[in-house]
Amino acid sequence: MTIQDIIRTELQRRLEEYGLFDEDAAVELEKPRDPTHGDLSTNVAMTTAKRLGRKPRELAGELAARLQFDKDVVASVEIAGPGFINFRIGRRHQVAQLLDLWRGEGAVQDIRVGGGRRINVEFISANPTGPLNVVSARAGAFGITLVRLLNAIGYDAHAEYYVNDAGRQVHLLGRSLRARFSELAGRPEPFPEDGYKGQYVARMAEELLELDSAAIQQQAGVFNDESFQRVTAPEGDARAWLELPPDESARRFAKYALMKILTWQRQTCRRFGLRFNTWYFESELHETGRVERALEQLRKSGAVYELDGALWFRSTDFGDEKDRVVVRSGGEPTYFLADVAYHFHKYQRGFEHAIDFLGPDHHGHIPRMQGAMRALGIPDGWLEVQILQQVNFVENGRPVDMSKREGQFVTMDALADDVGTDVAKYIFLTRRPNSHLDFDLDLAREQSNENPVYYVKYAHARICAVLRKAEAAGWLPQEPVAADLAGLQQDPEWNLIRELVRLPEVVLGAAESREPHRLTAYAADLAGSFHQFYHQCVIVGEDRDLTRVRLQLCLATRKVLRDVLDLIGVEAPEQMGDKE
Repeated sequence: MTIQDIIRTELQRRLEEYGLFDEDAAVELEKPRDPTHGDLSTNVAMTTAKRLGRKPRELAGELAARLQFDKDVVASVEIAGPGFINFRIGRRHQVAQLLDLWRGEGAVQDIRVGGGRRINVEFISANPTGPLNVVSARAGAFGITLVRLLNAIGYDAHAEYYVNDAGRQVHLLGRSLRARFSELAGRPEPFPEDGYKGQYVARMAEELLELDSAAIQQQAGVFNDESFQRVTAPEGDARAWLELPPDESARRFAKYALMKILTWQRQTCRRFGLRFNTWYFESELHETGRVERALEQLRKSGAVYELDGALWFRSTDFGDEKDRVVVRSGGEPTYFLADVAYHFHKYQRGFEHAIDFLGPDHHGHIPRMQGAMRALGIPDGWLEVQILQQVNFVENGRPVDMSKREGQFVTMDALADDVGTDVAKYIFLTRRPNSHLDFDLDLAREQSNENPVYYVKYAHARICAVLRKAEAAGWLPQEPVAADLAGLQQDPEWNLIRELVRLPEVVLGAAESREPHRLTAYAADLAGSFHQFYHQCVIVGEDRDLTRVRLQLCLATRKVLRDVLDLIGVEAPEQMGDKE
């Protein structure tokens, strides 16, 4: 049981004496901003006083007097301000928690609450019509970190990428590539209205001039793995495709473009440290009949009706502002119906919960999708949707107009080229997913402690430098020992220990609240505590006993920093170069 659980349990037991139960009084514990106020604090007396007709500070004093703890666990309980209750954790208990972290026992095991339940996390849903953009970059940073967090607390989390490879946009991509190739081949034709005019289309066309059928087939070899068996190269070469009827010709060019762009997208994802268990293709839903089967299930539930030759889903029954078309009057299924079928198949694949990351313009999509799941007989709450707000780039103190930068920073790769993947991922995770983010490009490029990524990495590199210095002086740092750590006396030492032992609760809270930004906030606090310890305490000095235990503290800090940076997907460097 974590220290937070111990305190919450005792508080809830005492609140029940006032007739307040779990559902009446949520006990929230937070780290006080001022460390002199203790290690944990709650405002539960302030949130419940009115219902009891009491003054908050008086109620806080009464509660504090009734609380009973082992003094080795909670050394003291104090009241402060208008009614806060502050707790100071016993040093023996903090040392025991630190050793648990070092050995992977105790509190680390207590947070494994997932029970192996399977969760599907879909965090990139992209059209394969161009390179991935910075919207996908932020989604990728949040999604993969949440997957790691869920796995850390005992779930079986599954990362999924949804490929929107069906419909008009892919066909339009094929027509665009055909037009570019025709021009290069000396057979110009009109470029399609609303076609894809990016330079990447022209580059693909130029490449096709040099490729014969065998070379095109060879390029498809990069997809010889289970997740990509659906990606194949079109037969023949581009000159032969030009001779085909227009629709078939566009289809061949689209198939080639899809293969190339997915190659780029997968390379970009790998560059960002994004690994997916499944790349799910929309086209599969249509080819396997899953869309039709989902529609039939909706019919059986009475959730669809016919009007003006089209089929409509009764989404107003589930809180939507209007009903939604699922099959157009011409018989073509809508994207909404395909999405319903896709999520229905997630449920059929055995996932006990599903999490989607959607952009800020998708709020209206939530009630109709959750309603469709209910209509299909899936339990309430199975589909969870997280809204990811937009990113605004700032340079020289001014917003960057993305539409006027000729593609700069629009793509994930361009951003990575400029500031690096570690910096991009870390900064994306410095805000809640539903908060707007102003991404300061100048700050991201800085190699100083003003850069939040650099500040944390430097703490890890500094620890490694201390350990190298110690070894050069004849010290062989040893793993932490309870008796040694308990003898520490200085405030910077214990401030650092207090930060270290917060890790399990931070990980649990970040996972359960779907707020990976708590990791970057914690990393900054931990780095700050270590830097303070480094400057105020002589680590390798004349006192051999003190040197031994402070080196133990360095080892523990290095391990925890690595654990946090691993969850974020950021490198923990052993030394800082000119560019990290």
